[in-house]
Amino acid sequence: MQRSPYTPGQIAGEIYGRDRVLEGIRRDLSFVIVEPHFVGRISVFTGPRGVGKTSLLRAAQAFAHDKDFETVFVTAGDAPLIESLVSELERISGSWRGALADTLHALLSSVSVELGPVTFAGELGKSRVVSGGAAQLQQLLVAAGKAAAERSSGLVVFIDEIQSSDADGLRAMAYAWQHMQAENPELPMALYAAGLSHSQDVITDAVSFAERFYYEYLQGLDEQDSTSALVAPAKAKGVSWSAAALEQALSLAQGYPYFLQVIGDCAWEAAGYPGAGSTIDVAQVQGALQRFEQMRSTFFRARWQKATEAEARLLTAMASLGEGPVKRGLVAEAMGKGSTDISMARRALLDKGLIDATSHGFLAFTAPGFAEFIRNETGSE
Repeated sequence: MQRSPYTPGQIAGEIYGRDRVLEGIRRDLSFVIVEPHFVGRISVFTGPRGVGKTSLLRAAQAFAHDKDFETVFVTAGDAPLIESLVSELERISGSWRGALADTLHALLSSVSVELGPVTFAGELGKSRVVSGGAAQLQQLLVAAGKAAAERSSGLVVFIDEIQSSDADGLRAMAYAWQHMQAENPELPMALYAAGLSHSQDVITDAVSFAERFYYEYLQGLDEQDSTSALVAPAKAKGVSWSAAALEQALSLAQGYPYFLQVIGDCAWEAAGYPGAGSTIDVAQVQGALQRFEQMRSTFFRARWQKATEAEARLLTAMASLGEGPVKRGLVAEAMGKGSTDISMARRALLDKGLIDATSHGFLAFTAPGFAEFIRNETGSE
């Protein structure tokens, strides 16, 4: 018996279908090592929930650690963005020593960043007044970058769920980064972020100079990458998939990374946690089908219950129009409303990650099969 190599709902140990994106990050950081410099463009990886954005950031962080970078990783929305950054800088720099580290620690202990007349409790129990602008944040980041460079290859900042950032924090971060590019070009620093598909809209609402950000949209996996996501983890344990079993599993997952991990895990369990030399065949996939459908139904139900009554009406109208991307105007028409009348519900569903704005004027569900689930729930099949 062998433990399942598939990890539904967890940070993936291996990333499939993102080789080009990861290679770009690795190249950026390798250049920083060879010729220390400030990476001024902020890369933001966007896409619906379940496509592996967090796993991508964690894989990039692991590479950075391997190359002797100090890293800061924050998840936006847990607290105001700058408070999260300050708390994480406090944590990672606690053991740093030297004159530059002392400067950083002094700044951290007295930080007062202007974002509004609100007081937040710091991680160490201090009362931290957050009161205004990018200048103080820039001073703090410069000190952190210098202290990190003295003891490592530099500093890399990662921000997950960036669409949940407070607007003031985003603005301060963006302006600080912009000024650092001009004033501290020698600092070995970079920033990578990830968020839902409408992250660009959120950032643009907060920051006027959108050209400072580079956006990369992550979609579901194609057939080749989906195949690798199922076959490679099993192969590493000496287990193979039959062609027929693989075809059926791919049909169930429809390229959605989370569902690939679910069907892989369910089939592995149905095969009795197989040892080396075993093959996962159609019988195991069929044996996994009930558990897969239960897990998928639980996944859909949790999403459906997040929707308010107005949002549920919009989702129901979308589901009535089919599986693929549908025109926003047709959704509004199905609801008996004008296109602008559904703006609030649309934005709320984008924020919750239930729908995606795939292109201008079009909406789509973020997980395959959700439309069918809604039709079954509402009796509109």
